[in-house]
Amino acid sequence: MREIHQFGAAEWLRLVPVAQALRQVRNDMLLARYLRARAPELPAFLQEHRHLRGQRIAIVIAFEQPWALDWQLRMAARNLTGTQLLVFDNSRDEEKRRQIRQVCDHRGAPYLALPRYLTRHVNRSHGMAMSWVYHNVVAALEPEIFGYLDHDLIPVASVDVEARLAGQPVYGLLNAGNLGHWSLWAGYCFYRYAFTRGKPLNFLYDFSRELDTGGRNWNVLYRALPRGPVRFAPQEFVPLQPAGQPEPRKVEIVDRAWVHVGGVSYNDNFEKKVAFFESLKQEFTAGKRWEELVA
Repeated sequence: MREIHQFGAAEWLRLVPVAQALRQVRNDMLLARYLRARAPELPAFLQEHRHLRGQRIAIVIAFEQPWALDWQLRMAARNLTGTQLLVFDNSRDEEKRRQIRQVCDHRGAPYLALPRYLTRHVNRSHGMAMSWVYHNVVAALEPEIFGYLDHDLIPVASVDVEARLAGQPVYGLLNAGNLGHWSLWAGYCFYRYAFTRGKPLNFLYDFSRELDTGGRNWNVLYRALPRGPVRFAPQEFVPLQPAGQPEPRKVEIVDRAWVHVGGVSYNDNFEKKVAFFESLKQEFTAGKRWEELVA
C-alpha cells in the first residue's frame, strides 16, 4: 500500500489507510498459506524440466478456457522462438481441468494443475497463482528469463523474448496509475531471473497505489528502476475484419505481435464475439498477418 504520508486528510477521516493496511495483512497471510500448498505432481514436473535451468520460459496461468489455450499453443509453436511455454492450470471446474490437460497433451505443452484456491476475486486468484508458480517453480528451475502470458494472448507474429529484453531487466506492457507508481501488466511481463533472484516477489494487486495484479512488486522490483529509460511494449486497439465478418471489431494488439482476445476469464464476455474470433483464428492459421486484416 501507499506510504502513510501519501494519504490525504479526507482519506484519514474515512480511515482508508487502516482499511488498506488490514486488507494487505489479510492478503499476505492468505498468500503465505497458499505458497505452502502442495501440488502432488510438482516434484515430477520439476525433475522432468530441470533442463530449463538457464533457459527462457513463458508461463501461462490457464483458467477454464481450453479453446483460447489451444489457439495460443498452436500459434506459439509457430511464433514463440527459443522460449518454452509452460501451462499452470488455475481452473475451478474439474471438467475444465481435464479438457485443458487434454489440450496440453495434444499440443505437447508441459502442464501442472495448481493447488485449488477458491475465490471469486479475479485479481487475488490470479496473483496467488502467479506467486505460487514463481516461488515453487521458477525459483527451482532458475531460468535465464521467465515471463507470464494471459491464456488468451495469441502470438500472431514472431517473438524473440531475448531481443525484447535486450539491455534491461524487465519488459512488458506498462501498468501505471496517477500516483507515480508502476508495474508490468500481469498478462504480458518478462524478467531476467538474475534481477529477481532472492527477492520476495508478490504478484498480488495494490489498489492503494492504483496498481492491478502484480502491483505488490512495486517495492521489491520496480521502485529501484527509473521508469524513464525502460522500454515498454506498445499497445494498440486496431479495427480488424476477417473474411466472413460483416463489420470490423477493434482488437487489442500487444507489442505488435500478440492478439488479446479478452473477456474469456472469470467474467466471461466472450459468447457475443466467438464467431468473430473464430474467423480471426482461421485467418491467422492460414498465415495472414494482422496488418493485412486492418479494416
